Amino acid sequence: KAAGLDIAMICPLHGPIWRENIDWFVEKYQNWSAYTPEDRAVAIFTGSVYGNTDNAADILAARLAEKGVKKIAQYDVSHTDVSQLVAECFRCSHLVFAAATYNNGIFTPMENLLLDLKAHNLQNRTAAVIENGSWGPQAGKLIREILSGMKDISVLESGVTVKSAVLAPQREALEDLADAIAADLAQA
Repeated sequence: KAAGLDIAMICPLHGPIWRENIDWFVEKYQNWSAYTPEDRAVAIFTGSVYGNTDNAADILAARLAEKGVKKIAQYDVSHTDVSQLVAECFRCSHLVFAAATYNNGIFTPMENLLLDLKAHNLQNRTAAVIENGSWGPQAGKLIREILSGMKDISVLESGVTVKSAVLAPQREALEDLADAIAADLAQA
């Protein structure tokens, strides 16, 4: 609403007062309020207990790069501040959630991120899911349930299930997922 005004400074309820580059900030606020991604990019978020889920995410990132995807970022949800994770979800058009099954649920830091994104009303994104669970993978189903409760989140069908370590069939599935993400990125 204020974009048409001659703005000298932005004084948010919290954070610094902005006195320079006002147009840049107004553009950011317009994107954020419309839930428009800032970049056609892929952010991969991992919640790994023993490193095997991280390995699957690394393989996916490498396959995406081989297919010419230039903007790829990876984050360990256990060691990255949630404010940075949320910011990346608002920045990127394509999100991959890779999580281990933990106590028959989603590995807790990943579940917290997803619930935070839902509370922030994130929308208009394409998502993909990688789950890991040695004898009873459940994380993927539960991640999809959370995502389905969010507005305009398109979840790619070609998810990946890993049972402990990545083996040849999972490598193929990760290749298929990379194909699906790269194809979807190319559609704009």
